Amino acid sequence: MPARSKLAQIIAKMEGFGKTGATPTVRHNPGDLRHGPHAQHPGDPNAVATYASDEIGWDDLENQLSKYAERGMSLQQMVAVYAPPNENDTNHYLDFVCQALDLRPSDPVSFALRTPAGTNA
Repeated sequence: MPARSKLAQIIAKMEGFGKTGATPTVRHNPGDLRHGPHAQHPGDPNAVATYASDEIGWDDLENQLSKYAERGMSLQQMVAVYAPPNENDTNHYLDFVCQALDLRPSDPVSFALRTPAGTNA
């Protein structure tokens, strides 16, 4: 199953999923997740996870985003955890997500997840 939410699609784009040779593409991991219910970690349990298929990787990404929504997190709070400053340009990541969804950083993840994949915000 591909992405269900536009938020997942945006994150996958930001992470480089679909680019030839990019870690998320090679590892079938659109969200560049380190852990998830279906994640595999050959060689290093804390490395970016590998999935058996893109569909399983998409499912774990959507699952993680749902957890952020259940916790009542805003987009800003989610990005601070998902793309921390020690690994990412967190402000750029947040701007990219908010612009693509036409939302504010203070808007809840649950609201962002209402926009289905493949649609305009």
